Amino acid sequence: MKQLKKIIANKSWKLDSDTFARLDSVVYQILNEFSVKELDIVDIEQFSSYFVTHVYKLTLSLNSNNKNIYIKLAYLPPEHEVRQRGRIKFEYDSTKQVFDLFLDINYGTSVEPIAYFEEEAAFAMHEMQGDRLDNILIERMKPFNSKSISLLEESMNGAGKWLKEFQASMPIIGNTHTNEKDLEERISVYLKKVSDETGKLIDSKLVTALENKAHMLVSNFSEKDFERKAKHNDYAPWNLMFHNQQIVGFDFADCEMDSKFYDLYYFNRALNSFKLKPIKKLSLIELSKQCFIDGYGSDSSVNDFDVEHPTRQYFNLFFALERVQMLLRARKRNVGMVGKLKTLSQRRHLNWYLKELKALAR
Repeated sequence: MKQLKKIIANKSWKLDSDTFARLDSVVYQILNEFSVKELDIVDIEQFSSYFVTHVYKLTLSLNSNNKNIYIKLAYLPPEHEVRQRGRIKFEYDSTKQVFDLFLDINYGTSVEPIAYFEEEAAFAMHEMQGDRLDNILIERMKPFNSKSISLLEESMNGAGKWLKEFQASMPIIGNTHTNEKDLEERISVYLKKVSDETGKLIDSKLVTALENKAHMLVSNFSEKDFERKAKHNDYAPWNLMFHNQQIVGFDFADCEMDSKFYDLYYFNRALNSFKLKPIKKLSLIELSKQCFIDGYGSDSSVNDFDVEHPTRQYFNLFFALERVQMLLRARKRNVGMVGKLKTLSQRRHLNWYLKELKALAR
């Protein structure tokens, strides 16, 4: 389409011919879906591309108003095309499943998909309204901020409610429980990956100590602690919106079955990550954590995030290893002056997690 090509030509970002052809086809089908013409395309923005998808915001003139539609277009390198096509289809199916699920639930909702485009390996979604939870917290941690904390309390409480509904309503696929062997193996796999990449940072003595710790922790799980539920896999404030007194969930690319504690502790650790920011208020971070667990509700296995609970220690170990690996990989991609600045920040974060691992090994 000439209009889309003209708009993109004036952007600082460019597209290769294959990506443009797929995006052009998706936009054409969206125009037909909403019965608008090519000249009704107001703008298109590209967001920072990930390794698996390109993300665009398409703005259309619709009934004298602008409407934003988000498009996720799979990144299709020839050597991984089949896998990437499978991933984008899975994300669309998961997004639609969760949206349909919450139609029958009193609290919460999720991003609403519009359509899946098989040939183009893409899908489109309606724009979400509201405030992202990480921004709600960040705004209130700024110096001299006078904004009420009631929105923070309500949204973090809502995040707990949403997760509880999600776990209770999503059908369990496969086994209802995990087991000691699988949980210990997850730690061993990550330890091998991390020790191979860190060399001196994580030596064989620390690896052995952490493997022994994982075995001890899992041995102290109760039968209920092995329960499996659906997991979001990146359940964090930056993947939740708050609108009309309800939580709106999004980004279901890696939704699957796992320990019922995975998302619960992941969210808790995501809140802890705000402690690494230069501007922070620890009291608001702790308040957010408490509101979240209050919203999730009573669960005898959770014990209000008791730091001594073996499930919490296990997932602290797991997530710390996961973050170390992600930081090491991210550091390898840094180039130029910007890359040097990123490396300094990543080194600070890396030291934080390595210190945590050493403490967990005791």
